[in-house]
Amino acid sequence: MEASTNNVAGHRAKYDYLDKSLSKEEVGRTFVGGGDAVLMGFFELETIRNFKQLKGSGIVDVGCGIGRLTKYLLEENVGQYLGIDIIPEILHDAIEAAKGHPNFKFAIGENCKIPTHNDSFDVVCGFSLITHLLEEEIFEYFLEARRVLRSNGVAVFSFLDFENPNHQALFFTHARNHRHGHGDLLKFMTKSVLRIFATEAGFSATSFLENGTADISVNGRSSLIDGRAAPRNLAIGQSVCVMTV
Repeated sequence: MEASTNNVAGHRAKYDYLDKSLSKEEVGRTFVGGGDAVLMGFFELETIRNFKQLKGSGIVDVGCGIGRLTKYLLEENVGQYLGIDIIPEILHDAIEAAKGHPNFKFAIGENCKIPTHNDSFDVVCGFSLITHLLEEEIFEYFLEARRVLRSNGVAVFSFLDFENPNHQALFFTHARNHRHGHGDLLKFMTKSVLRIFATEAGFSATSFLENGTADISVNGRSSLIDGRAAPRNLAIGQSVCVMTV
């Protein structure tokens, strides 16, 4: 499947590919990257917490998937939450988790748009999102993030950095096998390109966390939502681009 300016087909192909051989629960977990979903949600939460106070904040979670981050934010007294994903079957789990919380809203993503008003949120995040988008779509989401963020707002996007040795190894493995998979796009970026995108989109400052671990402290929860002790070292496996208004 060749890339186009509309990557929804690739994500749908990935879901259908997984749905043929896995249980519904396994499909959702695998679709959003596999691994420990509870632990990944914690990493996402604490990464955001390092750049913005969560209490009372409005948060847009682009590519929220099965609700890894959603489930943690339900306990953080956020002001409002908008979760967006493009596959309804995947979004279902996040919607179910947030039942009874009227300030938590969800939407199906279309054309890389964030369906809300200008200057209406404090945080826009996208974890394992731009790793599956074309450059044009990444820039569109940066434009949208800048549009919906209030003054002093922050955008946090994880990415695979082609200049990172670990990510390079992943790229070459993917490149050797990409014609034999399900057709979903896996995108590798560089800091210099993302910085150009951020500046063109109107952000005032851009910084990066190498491989998701630099200068991140756990200053919030002491336990995961399943009761396990929270780790003190964050390692989400991707680098992080942080843009401020």
